[in-house]
Amino acid sequence: MQPEVGPRRLPRRQVLIVVAAIAVLALVIAALALVAGPRQVAVATERTGDPGLATRLTELAEPGHHRLSTFLIEDGRVTYAGLGMDEHSEVEIGSLTKTFTAEILANQIEAGRVSAGTTVGEIIDAGDAPVGDVTLAELADHTSGLPRLGGTNWLGGVLSGFTGANPYAGISRQDVIDAALAAELSGRGEWEYSNLGPALLGQLLAIEAGTTYEQLLSGQILEPLGMTETYLMTPGSVPADAPRGLYSGEKEAEPWEMEGYLPAGGLRSTAADMARYATHLLDHGLPGHAWMEQEDGMIEHTGGTYGFSSILVLDPASGRAVFTAGDTGTRVGDLSRALL
Repeated sequence: MQPEVGPRRLPRRQVLIVVAAIAVLALVIAALALVAGPRQVAVATERTGDPGLATRLTELAEPGHHRLSTFLIEDGRVTYAGLGMDEHSEVEIGSLTKTFTAEILANQIEAGRVSAGTTVGEIIDAGDAPVGDVTLAELADHTSGLPRLGGTNWLGGVLSGFTGANPYAGISRQDVIDAALAAELSGRGEWEYSNLGPALLGQLLAIEAGTTYEQLLSGQILEPLGMTETYLMTPGSVPADAPRGLYSGEKEAEPWEMEGYLPAGGLRSTAADMARYATHLLDHGLPGHAWMEQEDGMIEHTGGTYGFSSILVLDPASGRAVFTAGDTGTRVGDLSRALL
């Protein structure tokens, strides 16, 4: 008997099951949206730090902002201000972590351990996986062709956006590597934002150095710069009394404790520590990877988790910088550029 030609059709019963499952999922998401949908929060009235800068924060705060912390660097002088926060208030800086990973890459290149053109397959056994000949620079610059995510549970990720749960919990270093090795590359050489690429980059740098990403980051950046208020959110590391961000009205989001994706978004920090980091970058130069250059010459990177939003903007030409973080998902980019 000859095999049938053409697309295989699912039995009617299976089609109905699939349709029913989709309908149930849609109802669940709709219900969660009603329960955890966006609700207005009031901007904090308590002012800290420089009175003039705190006043500007109040003037520039937008609907959805709550507590805010900022600094300005001008003429080598750091000025802090906050609304409901001060320069020592702890925040999640999300994807700003990627710039730290890029700084580690620059350090390892300078030390001669790797080059920008070192490939994935030169550090781990990639077999014939498409990612094998992707370079470290491509991983840092979002031009690797890797998807945005890998090794995550898509349904859990969708639901976590409504419940404030941690979408990166339980994903190990090996999970990130396995996801990258299994991935098909799409649009390699073109810029396409990816969390998987920088996560893989940080883990590869740690493997090449014979250590963990946590030890690499601490030894190369946090300790030398005296960033004692900054730490990676490894599983169980965020104290019970540490600040929680707000993901919907006054609902608290879970801390983004993680393992495999640490190099892409696992840092908690403060404005005081980020000022040390910004000063270092202005004095010694940016690593040349991960940062976004704007048409006006400003260099910046944003960070966001379910409960926090942040941005660091640098003006290398004038030596100025601004950092702002808030404890909601409402973006702080426009506010920060206006301050600068």
